Amino acid sequence: MVEDRRAKIDRIRAVATATLGRLRNLPVVDLLDAKAQVKGLIDARQFDLAISLAEAVSRRDPGDPTNRRRYAQVQIETHNVTAAIDMLKAIMARLPSSHPEYAEALGLLGRSYKQMFIDAPDKSGKLARSMLRKSLAAYRRPYEADPAKTWHGINLVALLTYARRLGLPIDDGLDPRAIARDIVSRLNALTEKDGDEWHFLTLAEAYLSLGQWDDVDRAIGSYINSSPDKAFVCASALRQFRDVWNVEDMGPRGRSIAAALRAAVLELEGHDLRVDPHEIKALQAFQPEEKTLEAILGDDGPTTYRFMQMGMQRALAVASIRLKLTDRVGTGFLVRASDFGLAPKANDELLVLTNWHVVNPDGLYPGIGPDEAEIVFEAVDSQKTYNVKAIAWSSPVQQVDASFLRLDGSPPSIDPLPLAEKLPVVQDKARVYVIGYPGGHELSLSLQDNRLLDHEGPPAGKPQIPGVWRVHYRAPTEPGSSGSPVFDDRVWSVIALHHAGSEKPIGRLNGKSGTYVANEGIAIRSIRDAIANGAAG
Repeated sequence: MVEDRRAKIDRIRAVATATLGRLRNLPVVDLLDAKAQVKGLIDARQFDLAISLAEAVSRRDPGDPTNRRRYAQVQIETHNVTAAIDMLKAIMARLPSSHPEYAEALGLLGRSYKQMFIDAPDKSGKLARSMLRKSLAAYRRPYEADPAKTWHGINLVALLTYARRLGLPIDDGLDPRAIARDIVSRLNALTEKDGDEWHFLTLAEAYLSLGQWDDVDRAIGSYINSSPDKAFVCASALRQFRDVWNVEDMGPRGRSIAAALRAAVLELEGHDLRVDPHEIKALQAFQPEEKTLEAILGDDGPTTYRFMQMGMQRALAVASIRLKLTDRVGTGFLVRASDFGLAPKANDELLVLTNWHVVNPDGLYPGIGPDEAEIVFEAVDSQKTYNVKAIAWSSPVQQVDASFLRLDGSPPSIDPLPLAEKLPVVQDKARVYVIGYPGGHELSLSLQDNRLLDHEGPPAGKPQIPGVWRVHYRAPTEPGSSGSPVFDDRVWSVIALHHAGSEKPIGRLNGKSGTYVANEGIAIRSIRDAIANGAAG
């Protein structure tokens, strides 16, 4: 059986942690193996442990330019760009320009300056233009020295195109289309085996520069379908196409490519699909060109995209819960009171369901009181806030950890979330999906590492807490996801209320021995039964 992505990441982390212990405590260790593990951690996007291991390796072998370059790469990935620039300059200062790592370090230096340019709010400002010039120079040197370094060349093309689209004066004598044609010629002369892991993505960007849309679609599709490990980083491709190429401003074809890449992330492991709340409605309504979906996602592309659209529709009913005038403290979602027996069937009252530990009657830590909370359906109207008039029903953390919030004012005209009648069968391919506001960031569709591990519902469940059916799953939730809806993998019906997540192993359910890293939700059926039985309120 193919190892699921989260289990693979758990194994990578366990091996690296053991290596880190040996590096810190013993005089001798296999440094070559440790250095390879740094790359493995970066590829798995486990940046916290990659930093620790790269640091430990550097203390044993401070002169290794490859490890130092990877250390700098992690700094870029974790937004410590100026620290990365210092490290990369130090690497280049002690290497001859002919050394392979010199060109790699120079390329990452270009990436660092590029990120600073992209992050600048005023692209025409003095600092932004300085970063742009430095980035162009860093990419240009290795590419002109060796045009076979196509990843340097395509970044040069992308930046030149971006700058000229913004009307920024670039007196460089370079023709980005000529560079793109040369890149296409070089890459098409290679077999797939001879190309590197960025072969198809580089081709796709070059074709985009030349306006060859069908070739862009085919190249991205080849990249995504070439192997699971390559597909794992297609979220990076989405960022490049959106942030640097601004592909969504290129008309329906460009928007279709971005839409297909988002849908591709739906099928990947190890990533969240992060979506700006302001985009949700537009994404839910937009219908990309079918030929682009099929070229990038395969014959089932239109079906995959429709499934993502349904998720976007559900996201409209997911709200952020804030401490008034300050930050988000959790997530909640709109439900029909009558679905939980909190109102007669004929009553159409809508409530917001969240965790007791997010909002509770007495404002007990870590939660807040109803008078301190405000609710915002950010995907509908980020400026409209709702106060909490009352808590219609609640149950503490030790039970079903739920609070139903009655809003002061009518909630937006959106559909409440549908509830699943039963929990899904636990099997190898069973998955769950989480939508929430993790870590105070933007609305996040957690669509990866989402295998359903176990639950305490019928027919075989053995609840440890009477009347409470816990659900364990591998969705990569973050702090701030508390109160998020957990959906099934068929029709986006809510199966559970997310209430706990940890990087530390927890005990398995149903009396099974051992532990695993998992997140935990409370089955919707448990909450319904608790209300019916008068367990709390």
